[in-house]
Amino acid sequence: MKNISKIFTGMLLSLFLFTSCEQFQEAGKAREIKSLNAVVKVNLNIGNAPKPESLNVRLINYEERYEVTTSVSSDGSVTIGNIIPGIYTITASAEMSKDGFTYNYSGNVVNIDIVNDNKQVDIEIGASKSGALILKEIFYCGSRTPTGGSYFRDQFYEIYNNSEDIQNVKGLCLALLNPNTATANLPVWPGDDAANFVYSNAIWQVPLDKDYLLNPGESIIIAQMADNHKKVNLNPSSPVDLLSAEFETLVKTTSLISDNPAINMQMAFWPVQSPQWLTSVFGGAFVIYIPSEAINPNVYVSPIGRTDKNYKIRIEEVIDAVELVGNINQVQLKRVPAVLDAGAATVGGTYLSKSVARRIKTTLTDGRIIYYDTNNSSDDFTVMNVPEIRRNGAKAPSWNVWK
Repeated sequence: MKNISKIFTGMLLSLFLFTSCEQFQEAGKAREIKSLNAVVKVNLNIGNAPKPESLNVRLINYEERYEVTTSVSSDGSVTIGNIIPGIYTITASAEMSKDGFTYNYSGNVVNIDIVNDNKQVDIEIGASKSGALILKEIFYCGSRTPTGGSYFRDQFYEIYNNSEDIQNVKGLCLALLNPNTATANLPVWPGDDAANFVYSNAIWQVPLDKDYLLNPGESIIIAQMADNHKKVNLNPSSPVDLLSAEFETLVKTTSLISDNPAINMQMAFWPVQSPQWLTSVFGGAFVIYIPSEAINPNVYVSPIGRTDKNYKIRIEEVIDAVELVGNINQVQLKRVPAVLDAGAATVGGTYLSKSVARRIKTTLTDGRIIYYDTNNSSDDFTVMNVPEIRRNGAKAPSWNVWK
């Protein structure tokens, strides 16, 4: 019996070794991934903007954390090698200064499967001027309370004068775009000219009662609730005191919400109102603009097959746009046209007490800071572990007498 047992055990061991060797050989073959080529062609649709000589091209596979960069002539195409098979977001961008203006050129395509060799990808390129006003810092993800609860009333949006000229923010609108969060199920908008607009489901506007001037290097703070959120009856764990904010989106529905010194913004368009106004802690998409005509809340449009009400905003009227997403893998779920924002920024989660803020481009001799504004939030923004209003010495406007 012992001999039979030894023979049987030996046969099992041999079979295991043979099978294991085969599996290791197959695994070795699986790792031999052949790199691919892709051909990227750019098509310029830039109106009267000057033509750039070339554009920077980036292929990003977010799942594999893999990136390839190159450049392409503005009227040609480029073959890119050493690409691993997968799903890619491809962007093309450039920046050019002429006649005192800075022009940004950008275009992108998302969810492109590169699994076959020499795949051709066409990218439409648009152009826009860098806005004098920029969304400088946004705290959207909320914070935790001392007991671990969720707190979102401390959201804020900082708008900065990034130019050399005085800017008037009278009538300036902060618009939240539809959909509220990043999704692959984007609405389809009616009309042959649908691509000329972005669509908002909530617009707050700076009052039109007087001029609100911003000098270069000054900023305004728009707070969901312009209070000191570190107070005991709010959230002692909140990272921000927003009592000095210039504006707030007041919706006074509970005793917790008070009318603070900040100027109340106007509800220009908000068809489905709720007990408080907040933007998604998962990341919304925003534009700022000054409308060329008065906003009529009774003039709206609905996506095809739906009934929700949205306001059309001409892309050419947009001063700045920022797309925020829940995590890095959602960058490819684009809502904002690439001509306004070819990328997206994220803090990577919710209730983290973190913000996104623009990266510094240069510091002038007088100490004033110029921030990046390439219309690509993936490049322009970075994550701040502690949100801060008027970071890097930004000044409050003189008409804020309660600061």
